[in-house]
Amino acid sequence: MRSDFPLEGPPGRHVLLVAPHPDDEVIGCGGTLHRLARGGAHAIVVVAARGDGGIGGGAAVDQREEECRRSCEILLGPGSTPPVFLRLPPPDLRDDPAAAAAALAARVGAQAFDLVLVPAPLERHPTHTATLLAALLTPLAGAAGEAGGRGAWWGYGAWDALPACADVAEIDITDARQAKTRALAAHQSQTGARPLGAGIAGRDMSQAVFSRLTGDEPRKAVERLLALDGLAPLDAGARSSADAARAAVQAWITARAAAWAAERW
Repeated sequence: MRSDFPLEGPPGRHVLLVAPHPDDEVIGCGGTLHRLARGGAHAIVVVAARGDGGIGGGAAVDQREEECRRSCEILLGPGSTPPVFLRLPPPDLRDDPAAAAAALAARVGAQAFDLVLVPAPLERHPTHTATLLAALLTPLAGAAGEAGGRGAWWGYGAWDALPACADVAEIDITDARQAKTRALAAHQSQTGARPLGAGIAGRDMSQAVFSRLTGDEPRKAVERLLALDGLAPLDAGARSSADAARAAVQAWITARAAAWAAERW
C-alpha cells in the first residue's frame, strides 16, 4: 500500500477535485477532502455533468446544484469556494471529452494545483470515465509554487471500490465521518432514492476492518485513493485527442493489472 498520499502539507496548498456529478465529491473521497481542508488546503470542486435526473430520475438541475453547494460547505468549511458547475449534458460529455476538457480549462486552467483528485480509471460508470478523460486532456498548470512542477494526481472510487494493492493509499477518515455523513445527507434527492449514506459508511468501515490480515485496526473508516503515477499528467502526444488519451489509460491499466497480479502471485 502507498503511504505517500499528500494529506499533510503547508497551509494554502491548492487542491482540485473533478466530480462527474453532484454528490461524487463526497461519495468518492469526501472524508479526505474534509481532512485536506481542515489542514489548511484551498480546494476547488468542479462538477462536470449536468445533474438532472440522478438515481431517482426526477431531480432538477437547480436542486442538485444547491445540494452540492451545501455538501461542499460542510466538507470545506464556511466561506470556502463554492463548487463550479460545467453543466455538460452527460451524453455530450461522454461523446466529446475534449470539449469537456476545454470547458474545464476555461474555468481552472490558469490555476496551479498541488493535488488533483479525479475518478479512478477502474470506474465502470461511463460518465465517470469520460470525466477522467476530460481531466487528463486539460492542460492544467504545474504544482503551485514550483516552476514547471507537476501536481500529484490520485483517483478515487465512487461506484467501484478500489483494491488493496501497492498503488493504493488508505486515508484514515475516522475523524471525518460526521462531516462526510452530513455532506452526503445534503444530497436529499439522491439519498431518498437509495440508502447511499449507509452504503458508503459501510464501505468505508469495511475498508478499515479488512485492510490488514492480523493485528489490531484502530481506524474506524478508510477511503482508498489510487496513485496515477505514469498516467497523469499526460504527455503532449497523449493529450492530442480523446482517442489518444483513452489509449494511454488502457495501456496504463494493462500494465498496472500485470503488476498487481505479480504482487499477488
